[in-house]
Amino acid sequence: MPELISANLPSAHQVSRTVLDDAPAAIGWSACGRWLAAATTSGVIHLIDARTGSQHTAWRAHDQGALALSWHPQWPVLASSGQDGRVKLWQLGDVESEGLVADIGLSDDPNSLWVEHLSWRPDGKQLAAACGKKISLISLDGANNGAYVFPGGTVGALCWRPQGAQLAAAGYGGVRIYNVLDPRGKPQDLNWKGSLLSLNWSPDAKVIAAGCQDNTVHFWRVPEYRDAMMSGFAYKPVQLSWSNNSRWLLTGGSAQLILWPFDKKGPEGRKPVSIDFHQDAICAISVAGSGQRLATACRSGQLALWTQIGASAPELVAQLDSRAEQLAWSPHKNTRLLASASRYGTLSLWQATAA
Repeated sequence: MPELISANLPSAHQVSRTVLDDAPAAIGWSACGRWLAAATTSGVIHLIDARTGSQHTAWRAHDQGALALSWHPQWPVLASSGQDGRVKLWQLGDVESEGLVADIGLSDDPNSLWVEHLSWRPDGKQLAAACGKKISLISLDGANNGAYVFPGGTVGALCWRPQGAQLAAAGYGGVRIYNVLDPRGKPQDLNWKGSLLSLNWSPDAKVIAAGCQDNTVHFWRVPEYRDAMMSGFAYKPVQLSWSNNSRWLLTGGSAQLILWPFDKKGPEGRKPVSIDFHQDAICAISVAGSGQRLATACRSGQLALWTQIGASAPELVAQLDSRAEQLAWSPHKNTRLLASASRYGTLSLWQATAA
């Protein structure tokens, strides 16, 4: 196991440690902050009770492996998808079992079964699911609300406009924005000659940023859709996180934590803030809901907890058993509880206090 390069910093307190049955495909918190779900590449979903830190239940959700999960923004309903071409909705609660609300088949084409992306509309009225080049809209009761076909082939990322009903899809050739309230309306195309792998809309809905296959970040300003590009990354910068006030875009893809300024002047023609700490390229970033805390982790498993965005050094550190795959802060206001998942399948809860 690699050693931390900053032995003088205190270690974060590990609340719990759960060994998953396989490598993690996705993790996520319920809106109430009590439940943490982890889906694995073998198709099992593990449910952790944050009050105790222990596993509440686990079940096989997808026989051919899980790929994504997404919690409803208000209710304890979890959506999961896998390599079987299906999306499933689960009702969860205090009982020692899960309740299957809906089981929706999106594809019966053996060459296009992977449902890789799930995202609930901010008001919870629809779930967007991407399977190959097809995007399906699903209601809370599992009904089909329509579908779109992405022109650039396989969808690389989905993202809803904050507090809105516009859905952005990214892939080869750029971004297409659909207004789901006007199914017959013409979508907005943001063209880019390349393959986009990730997508994140700023909280103020004024900027759409995308991580690109060519180790760059491309972004468009709304509503004019002026575009620009940021380059110089050692790896593909698929990790894109915004500060809650939309002032900073945080990116992975290098050992330095890069903060791009999106104030009135914008990042164009300016140098970003670059913070040296990690010993390897950053591969996971999470900003707490309050905007006051930040977590980053790198390819060698080094975890850093920062008191605020822009701090010169982290407050606490920890070492995972392998590369960090996901980080996620609890949604509770002013939370200090962070979840991490490593490549070897270890799911941990950390408290942002010294061990």
